Amino acid sequence: MKKTLCLVLLLSVLLSACGLFSPSQPISAPSVVTPSPAASSPSPVPEPTVTPAPEPTVTAEPEPPATPEPVVIYDALYEAGTYSDGFNNTWNYVLRIPAIQASGTDATRLNQELFSALYPDVKSAKDAMEEGTSLGICQVDYKISINGQLISIVCETDTDWGFESYYTVNFDASSKTEVTDEQLLQRFGMTKEQFLEQAVQVMRQHFEQNYAQIDHDQMYWDRYNKSVAKENFTSDCQLFVNDGGQLCMIVKLYSLAGADYYYHIFVVK
Repeated sequence: MKKTLCLVLLLSVLLSACGLFSPSQPISAPSVVTPSPAASSPSPVPEPTVTPAPEPTVTAEPEPPATPEPVVIYDALYEAGTYSDGFNNTWNYVLRIPAIQASGTDATRLNQELFSALYPDVKSAKDAMEEGTSLGICQVDYKISINGQLISIVCETDTDWGFESYYTVNFDASSKTEVTDEQLLQRFGMTKEQFLEQAVQVMRQHFEQNYAQIDHDQMYWDRYNKSVAKENFTSDCQLFVNDGGQLCMIVKLYSLAGADYYYHIFVVK
């Protein structure tokens, strides 16, 4: 029994010395080596970064400018023909009243004024034709002059005995408003006083050039003084612009024969 125990102890000493068994070190399982990603497979090639192209900038087309409303001058009344009275006197007649087609209250008002001013002459002619009497008024007509946005309408009534009367309207096609005499003068850089001075000078020149051979008697100076008086250019004077862009006036020219005066058209500037 002692020999056996001694052999066991001796064997234990020998094993311990050879390192095959150490009762103080537990037996561990073999280490598991996990391969690194570099060792197992190559890294994937990164996909190229694609920057999206910017969206094209779309610039809205500008709104086309509004087409200005046209202004139309038309016939509110028109009659024309040939008339013979009971004594075989014959006239060619024209009866025409203008109107303005445009937005705004000025056009409406001016149309009413034009009709009110001209229709009595038209009616006089129509009454004469219905009655078969002589045609005293043989023409009521108008002419249009256009200078830029300015429209001048000059209406004229002609009689069988050679007397003409006029009615004028000046209208701005852009603003659709009436152009007053003061505004018309401003377009020509003139004040009212400057216009009066120029008007007197124009009338003086007319007398000097057309009546130089007439005796400068009392009647001459009466006609002259009434014609050149400033009141003549303020009480019954009408302004318009002709086809040549000139400022014109329609004013009384006191007569040396016939009627007391006749309306005459003068260029002022």
